[in-house]
Amino acid sequence: MEILLQNKTEKPVNEKKISEVVSSVVTEELKTVPKGMLNIVLTDDDEIMHINKLYRGKNHPTDILTFEYGLEQDVFGDMMISLDTIERQASEFNNSFEEELLYIVIHGVLHLLGFQHRETHDTCSEDMMVKQAEYFKKFVKER
Repeated sequence: MEILLQNKTEKPVNEKKISEVVSSVVTEELKTVPKGMLNIVLTDDDEIMHINKLYRGKNHPTDILTFEYGLEQDVFGDMMISLDTIERQASEFNNSFEEELLYIVIHGVLHLLGFQHRETHDTCSEDMMVKQAEYFKKFVKER
């Protein structure tokens, strides 16, 4: 799996750690590594709000948008993450900036692997959130 990470902001990030977490979650879930590429774009609230409005009809920034194309594709997914939103959320959830970024990266990877959640609670949503918390603890908090 190739991970192409583009940081379009001035905020410094640990690209190596992001790639390690992505690879670890994918390997744990699939028990193998896909041959395709994953694009991760780190951006700001303005750009993600534009994309959110364009694709989801929502005129506000969000922390992450994922676009899943299928594991058999050359590019199996795209992730866009607003570092502005991550920065705000970090303090809300008592995480460092890096911890919150990695928490959201894990969330995005799970979406790309087919996990979904809804605003209302259901078993699928709960499974995704439990996995997200487990991977965060295993690959971010315990390392």
